[in-house]
Amino acid sequence: MSYKKFFQFIGLIACLSLLSACTVTDLDAEGNPIIPKDPNAKISFADFTLPEVADQLWEPKVFPEATKEFTPWESIKSQLDAQQIVNKQSFFVRLDGTIENVNLGKMKGVITINLGDTKVDLQVGRIIKGNAIRDASKYVVFDDFKNQIRFAQISREFNNRAMESIGKPDPSWAGKKATVIAAITVDQNTIKDAVPMQISFGGK
Repeated sequence: MSYKKFFQFIGLIACLSLLSACTVTDLDAEGNPIIPKDPNAKISFADFTLPEVADQLWEPKVFPEATKEFTPWESIKSQLDAQQIVNKQSFFVRLDGTIENVNLGKMKGVITINLGDTKVDLQVGRIIKGNAIRDASKYVVFDDFKNQIRFAQISREFNNRAMESIGKPDPSWAGKKATVIAAITVDQNTIKDAVPMQISFGGK
């Protein structure tokens, strides 16, 4: 074997060795490499639709948090009486009282629950203002959304699920004792927004 052929042979072996060490990457329809997802990477909500994001948060996290980790109404009431909630805050709260009024419209309505010394208006219907549920939950974090618009819109998904949870409001509810799990937003010592998430009758 000549020196030239010997070195050509060595070169061929080296090339084959390099090729065998390479990982073949599939290409997408546009010819771009398809990068496998890191199994240890944190799931980004940017990859999901808003209903899908709500599905991941509502049942496994937000709803159990509201029903098990609520702030007692007595605690919130004492802070309101002492004028201690100046800055806007949202809470999950349990309200035990009597449903006084049920006013329903085509798009929105109000259920008023009488707690004895306080009346709270609970929003119901298709249009609910505010972000009480989103802001009360420790599981809904802006950094997971990376997008102010989607972060704002997730409230609508939560409100829709809250309305599904309580069932269709009925005027016959008026006068009944009820226990309500709700999300409320307080600002300047005033309840601004309140959304029922669970209503059970025959409370205290």
